[in-house]
Amino acid sequence: MLDLIIIGAGPYGISLAAHASAHGLTYKLLGYPMHFWQNQMPQEMFIRTNPISIGLSDPQNLYTLDRFSEETGVEITTPLPRPVFVHYAMWFADKTNVVFTPEYVSHLQRIEAIKDGYSVITESGQIYSAHNVIVATGLQHYAYIPEVFAGISSDLVSHTFGYSSFSSFTGKKVAVIGSGQSAWEAAALLHLADSECELLYRRETPNYSVKAATGIELIELANTFYDLPLEQKQARWAKPAGSIANFLRPYVEGKIRETAHVSVEQAVTTADGKLFFKLTNGEHRIVDHVLAATGFQIQLDRVPFIDQHLLQQIKREEAGYDQYPLLDAHFQSSLPGLYFAGPLSSHTHGPAFRFIAGLNKACKSIIPEISRVQTVV
Repeated sequence: MLDLIIIGAGPYGISLAAHASAHGLTYKLLGYPMHFWQNQMPQEMFIRTNPISIGLSDPQNLYTLDRFSEETGVEITTPLPRPVFVHYAMWFADKTNVVFTPEYVSHLQRIEAIKDGYSVITESGQIYSAHNVIVATGLQHYAYIPEVFAGISSDLVSHTFGYSSFSSFTGKKVAVIGSGQSAWEAAALLHLADSECELLYRRETPNYSVKAATGIELIELANTFYDLPLEQKQARWAKPAGSIANFLRPYVEGKIRETAHVSVEQAVTTADGKLFFKLTNGEHRIVDHVLAATGFQIQLDRVPFIDQHLLQQIKREEAGYDQYPLLDAHFQSSLPGLYFAGPLSSHTHGPAFRFIAGLNKACKSIIPEISRVQTVV
C-alpha cells in the first residue's frame, strides 16, 4: 500500500509530489499534467499575478522561476504568459523528480477493512490503495451559470471555463455576462477573434485594480488565516470578488460595447436557433451565444469521483458554509488520512487557496504531517 495518493496534477499536485518525494513517501500523482492550464485556459493571455509570487513549491525553494529562466533562457515578463508558466511547471516537475500517472480518478472510497486506508479507481480501471489521499483538484467541478439560463442548450450558453481559444466565435454575436477578470479576458479575446461582443455586468463601473497584483498579500494571508479571530475571517469571507487587471483595459475600453448595472431576467431560444434575453433595464438582446463569466460555486458534493458514502462521513464547516469540508491546521478532514488542498480548503484556510498563492503553505502543512504519522505507524 502506498503512503499517499495525490489527485490532481496541476501546480498544487506537482508541488505536493515534490515535497512527498523529498520526504521519502511513496505516492501516485493522478491526473494529466497541467491539463487545465494548457487545455482549458486561453493561451494568448497572461497570469495577472506578478511572477515573484507564482513559483511552485519544493522543500528548499530551489526551483524558482528565476532559476528556470537562467537555465532555459526563457524570459520572465510581467504579466507572465500562460504557456511560460506551463513550461516552468513541467521543468519544475523534472527537476524535483515528480512522477506522473496520467489518468483521471473515477472513484475514491474508503477501505473499511483497513483503518485509515483509501482506494481509487482510475478511468482505465486501475486500482491504487494508500494510507493517505490529498484531493488537490482545481475549479473544474464548480463552474456556475445563473439559473435564468437553466434549460438553454450549451450551444447557446456556456461558462468561460474550459475555453483555450475563442476562434469558434469568429463572425458571431456574443454577450459576455460578468464583471470580473474572466469576463474582461473573454471579451478581449472575442474581439481579437473578430466576433461582435458586448459586456454586460451588474456593477456601476468596471472594477479595475488600483495597483498591480503582486500576490504577496495572499501569500501572507495563507500563512495566518487559519489562526485569525473569527471576526476577521468573516470579514474576509464577505469581501467582494476581485478586481480586473489593468493590463486588460486597453484590450477592452473603446473596443467593446459595455452595458453596466444590468442583469438578465429572462432568456429563451428563438425559432431560428438564437438566444433572446431581456435585461433588468427593459432592453433586450438577440445573440448567437452567451458566455457566462459568472464564477464558481465551490461545493464538496459536486466532486464527481468521491464515493457517496464517503461524502456522508466527511464533517462540514458550520451552517451556511457546509459546502466545504471541515479541515484542521494540516488540511486534514474529519476522516484521518483524507486531506484537501486548493479551492476546497479555501474556507478553512482562506482565499489564497483558490490560487497558486496557497500552495507553499499547503505543502509545508500537509506533507510533514503525513510523514510524521507514517513514521509513527
